Amino acid sequence: MTRKTKILASSAQEQPAVFMVLVTYVWTWSFWFTSLNLVTDPQGLKLTLFLLGGFGPAIGGVLTLRLQSGEREVRKIAMGGFLVGAGLALMALAMFRFDVLGVTSPKNGPGALGILRFPADSPIYVYVLMSLVVLVSGFVFSSIQSSNKRLRSYFAGLLPDGKALLLAIPVILFFPALLISSNYLADLLDMDYPQPSYLQDPMSIWLPLMFVKMFTVAILTGGNEEHGWRGVLQPLLQRSMSPLLVALIIGVIWELWHLPLVVGGIYGEGNAALIVIGRMLAIVPMAFLLATIYNSTRGSIFLCVLCHACMNSQFALFGGSELANLVGILVVIALIVGLRMWRRGSGFVPSGD
Repeated sequence: MTRKTKILASSAQEQPAVFMVLVTYVWTWSFWFTSLNLVTDPQGLKLTLFLLGGFGPAIGGVLTLRLQSGEREVRKIAMGGFLVGAGLALMALAMFRFDVLGVTSPKNGPGALGILRFPADSPIYVYVLMSLVVLVSGFVFSSIQSSNKRLRSYFAGLLPDGKALLLAIPVILFFPALLISSNYLADLLDMDYPQPSYLQDPMSIWLPLMFVKMFTVAILTGGNEEHGWRGVLQPLLQRSMSPLLVALIIGVIWELWHLPLVVGGIYGEGNAALIVIGRMLAIVPMAFLLATIYNSTRGSIFLCVLCHACMNSQFALFGGSELANLVGILVVIALIVGLRMWRRGSGFVPSGD
């Protein structure tokens, strides 16, 4: 083991949560600031850097757990899991490249900049660099079969078991139920709100697009964050804190991690501080919801990824009334009280610990 590796391993062992967050921020901000501020053309290169940055939490989590076990595990990669992750990333990239059902349209992608566009005339070197996205996805998924017991136990939840597959249905239906019921409540209270997108287009258009968007988000543009935030950071902090406090901490870290996108205009123009605060009011309750899913299912990263994908793809589709924010907060409060999330030691920690 080299001197540098020993220093990194020591940091990962002594302060794993802090080490993971630092690695995550350095990785993500390096790619995102470059994509949004230093690269103007070609669009395919901006997309590549944007997608690579999104893997920050996953990379931070994997490297933290690997470095705690020494150099041998750092170099060893399980090919079965690698091929699964690489294959899923290839499928998602193909959907961007061929703009399946208009999934890269600005109204379907993050912000108004259309950063998800993957033009057909992208230079050859862009395709070569895009292979890094595939390799990184494969590297993360290889953790499922790692010979490192601790790493394997943390990432076991990436694969759905029977219980997770059954719970996938209510997870998919949660946000539509929340948003549509909020709209009906607004109607009863005679409140005005923008007409939801699902009422503007026939189901034959919006339903297939919703599932395409859910898949691309799950693999490359949001869901892959859950590998790190919930899959690693949540249980690392829950070893000494209550799920309530952990969810609050991760919610704040999670939103501040998006700062380059806020500054870059991905979430709209205006005062960056106000945008961050506004998003924090949505991100923190979401962190509580995802923490509930993770702990209640004893570490199902799969369901956390699915829930994140549903949030990103369904809010714009079914949302309308601002009452949804209030109803969502009430649901989160009910979960906190019902599950007594303030109890230390009540959160799930993988057996590898």
